[in-house]
This record gives sequence, structure tokens and C-alpha cells, in this order.
Amino acid sequence: MRNHSLTHIFLWPAVIAVVSFAGLVTALLVDDARELLSDAAVALPIVIAAYYYWIKPRAKA
Repeated sequence: MRNHSLTHIFLWPAVIAVVSFAGLVTALLVDDARELLSDAAVALPIVIAAYYYWIKPRAKA
């Protein structure tokens, strides 16, 4: 088992959280073409979870 620093463990979850939060705030404050970007930012955790649930196990097999 490898030892990882806290930065290594929490970097990507923190990035995903910040992007999702920015998407939520943008979705509340903006009503134009940037709304598509906010939708993508809010959907990012769902896409990542779906990838690790369905696609990545098939690639290992």
C-alpha cells in the first residue's frame, strides 16, 4: 500500500467541488449562453461517477 499526501488524496475531489459550486452559482445568476457551461459543470460529478461505475470496470475485464 502506497502512502499518499493529503494533497494527492483531496486534489481532484476539491477541484470537482469547486467546479460544481461555480456551476451552481452561475446557473442561479446567468440566463444566457453561459447556462450551458453551468449545466456541464453541475453534471460533471454525475458523469465521473457513471464512468467509474459502468465504463472503467469493463475496461479492466
